[in-house]
Amino acid sequence: MEISYYFKNLPPTDAIKAYAGKKIEKLKERLHHIEGIDVRFSLERQNQFFEITVHGDATVFHLKKSDKDLYAAIDNALDVLNNQIDKYRKKFEEKTANVKEMFIPQAAGRVQDEETEIEVRDAEIKPMDDLEAVLQLRSKQFRFLMYHHVDEKRYGLVTARNDGNYSIVMPGGGGFVETIVRLSGNKLEKLAESVYPVSKFTVAEALDVLSDAALEFLAFVNEESGRLNVMFHAQGGGIMIKRPAI
Repeated sequence: MEISYYFKNLPPTDAIKAYAGKKIEKLKERLHHIEGIDVRFSLERQNQFFEITVHGDATVFHLKKSDKDLYAAIDNALDVLNNQIDKYRKKFEEKTANVKEMFIPQAAGRVQDEETEIEVRDAEIKPMDDLEAVLQLRSKQFRFLMYHHVDEKRYGLVTARNDGNYSIVMPGGGGFVETIVRLSGNKLEKLAESVYPVSKFTVAEALDVLSDAALEFLAFVNEESGRLNVMFHAQGGGIMIKRPAI
């Protein structure tokens, strides 16, 4: 589990990194697959801030807490983060057949109920290879990019990792496979490959997880279609789902 530490207006100390690292290490008990963790310590207006971003189990958890005492800020943030993760895992473990469907797919490409409307968009139909997908992600500063692969009728999901490398998730082996790649010049270098755990949700359940765990986006297998979807907060407000077009 790789942890990246950053300090702003505070001297970097081994003691504070060791304290935070010991607490963060326990996240492995709650998450099956952790891609990377970004930790930031800062001093702003006499308050000390602890900020943590965790990429794991196809989700992004983010939290920032402040206190006069930096150790207290770390404790407070990780207590809340653990609760967020527990809520996320509970949604997965509580999968039952009697979950009430709250959303009905519409012909116009929308899912809605009395309070929430979700816009559904297909991934760009233009085929591209993994390199082009990574370059587009970088140039357009996307949080993620779902794309259709140029070689065959399959799709991929690429995200940027905290270590500067990229994660590419594609269907394979009866589930999903994650390939970690590095962009070197104008080519991709494969670093690792492993089975990638993705939770299966209804749209209603995915929306609950996105809201309860305060996630930026959520990759999940749509229970209705059996395909990978990404639910996220749109820049102009509202909720959107990106799905494969093929």
